[in-house]
Amino acid sequence: MKPLLHNKTLVFTPVGGTAYKERLHASLLLLAGGQGSRMGGRNKLYLELEGSLLIEGTLEIVAPLFKEVILLVAPGESTKAKETLSLLVNKWDIAVVEDRVQARGPLEGLYNGLYHMKEEWGFLMGCDMPSPDPDVIKGMSSFCSVNNDAIVAERQGFLEPLHAFYRKNCIGAVSDAMLRGDRKIKQFYNDIRLTVINEKKLKEFGDERSSFFNLNTPHDVEKMKLSQEVR
Repeated sequence: MKPLLHNKTLVFTPVGGTAYKERLHASLLLLAGGQGSRMGGRNKLYLELEGSLLIEGTLEIVAPLFKEVILLVAPGESTKAKETLSLLVNKWDIAVVEDRVQARGPLEGLYNGLYHMKEEWGFLMGCDMPSPDPDVIKGMSSFCSVNNDAIVAERQGFLEPLHAFYRKNCIGAVSDAMLRGDRKIKQFYNDIRLTVINEKKLKEFGDERSSFFNLNTPHDVEKMKLSQEVR
């Protein structure tokens, strides 16, 4: 299967990575609508490291991979997001989309991303993932085809729904899941054609451990700060 490569060549070099000459024919869906309860109520979209927004580094790595970037935020959050992240919004031409209903979980964000994206496929990831590996993302994209609806990784026996590709036609199954009262993304997987990539394959693509690392608690942030100091 061929990767979802756009026919327009774009050369870019991710931070600390390799130069690429293609971008994916897909949309980046950046999920930022969570309440940050384990982060002490802090909105992870605005987390800083040494005076810089963490999301800035994430976008430098992944935004050039995709044809469009959609930032999915909580109801009433779009104005603040556009103001606080104005330089990033302008640089990457980011569309900011609000959830329709408060606290309905990541399914709501995925639904809105699928609804608004212009491409056939979208890559959903959390805004709290500071070190995605473009090689891992491109490797996963090579499994996207007309024969499946989602490409999800499995690590240590668990599926990773927030670092995954979803086809636009998943929107019906997502809507049905929300009508049932489901909140977790994995709860609609039985209703679609799902392709699961195992951990061994992920490691062949690139640095899967770094790519799936996310910041859930203040301790995670401190741990990342220490790793930056070591470097």
